[in-house]
Amino acid sequence: MLSKMYSPRVVIIGAGIVGTNVADELVARGWTNITVVDQGPLDMPGGSTSHAPGLVFQTNICKTMTLFAKYTVEKLKALEEDGENCFNQVGGLEIATDEARLAEIKRKHGYAQSWGIEAHLISPEECMEKYPLLNKEQVLGGLHIPTDGLAKAARAVQLLINRTRKAGVQYIDKTPVTGIAKADGHVTGVETPNGTIP
Repeated sequence: MLSKMYSPRVVIIGAGIVGTNVADELVARGWTNITVVDQGPLDMPGGSTSHAPGLVFQTNICKTMTLFAKYTVEKLKALEEDGENCFNQVGGLEIATDEARLAEIKRKHGYAQSWGIEAHLISPEECMEKYPLLNKEQVLGGLHIPTDGLAKAARAVQLLINRTRKAGVQYIDKTPVTGIAKADGHVTGVETPNGTIP
């Protein structure tokens, strides 16, 4: 059974890359009494954290999403232990193989420039230099963003768990959430097989 002595201010469902980042952001803003619940073990987060490739493309038609992605890159680069961070900044390359796609990457280039993301429109030859396995006859051009890359999500989760635990965040693993308790139109708890977290 869950202890009735502890009543968190916020309960986060899921201890993957999203849940642990939410906990970290709340801690950074002065929040306390935070609990994160996950159905699996903390050392092997389920969902996208453990099996998604972790690609981070910063440029989006939505400025807010672009700025979120840029912030994510900065945060993952700063999140490090033993000299190793949580982001492999290999760059991103989008390829155009028809005129419509070429027009689209030109628009994306404009968005990137407007929102502070380094981006370069490159020729088919430059695309081939960056990725020689492309079919040169099909490539019309590309958009190269040198600051895009790959998140090391599983590593980031472990570092975020360690950091937020030091700040007082409680983690409950191997506990599936089975429902949300409500009363008078308000959430009052998170239901689990081990009891309700109030």
